[in-house]
Amino acid sequence: MKTCLIIGNGPSLADIPNSFLEKYVTFGSNRVYLKYTPDYYSFVDKLWVGNYIEDIKALTSKKKFIRDSVAHLVPGSYPIHQIGGYAFSFEPLKYVHGGFTITFVNMQLAFYYGFERVGLIGVDHYYVMEGPALTHQTGPDKSHFTPDYYQATDTWCRPEITKNEPSYRIAKEVFEKAGRKIVNLTPGSHLDIFDKEDWQTW
Repeated sequence: MKTCLIIGNGPSLADIPNSFLEKYVTFGSNRVYLKYTPDYYSFVDKLWVGNYIEDIKALTSKKKFIRDSVAHLVPGSYPIHQIGGYAFSFEPLKYVHGGFTITFVNMQLAFYYGFERVGLIGVDHYYVMEGPALTHQTGPDKSHFTPDYYQATDTWCRPEITKNEPSYRIAKEVFEKAGRKIVNLTPGSHLDIFDKEDWQTW
């Protein structure tokens, strides 16, 4: 069975050894590279993708999927066109549905590339909020695997977690109709849509 991991950037990722991640093909996004360089790398957030072009260019990932407005700055990358709406794209190299989380984008990519068993790791599904959801904040936060995740000049949107969940339910249905499966391996995850398993025995 063709297996991969989708790596989230939640606090729990700090305690996952890289030796576990190295066992599988990996999809990761944004500043995951501060811990681990995934095989498939994505960054589509319009607010701060441009801040890390040089970092992204230097990554050794096999494939890079970058928001179409700045993809031309990353040689060899695939431009990703993100649209709204709760749906699943079977042609993510043409367009993806954002689903309010880059994890959903990576699910669409993983399906497209034929992965049948997907493990989620670092997908904690909660945030330490320091202001109202869906408003902008500039500077560091407390909801990622390292306090250096956002720099002082990064402006980002505080998430509304409940907006992610319809996307995850869609992904679950799509995978299962195709005889595939997504499993949540994240210790302590608040995401209950997918079956949970222990990453240490997966």
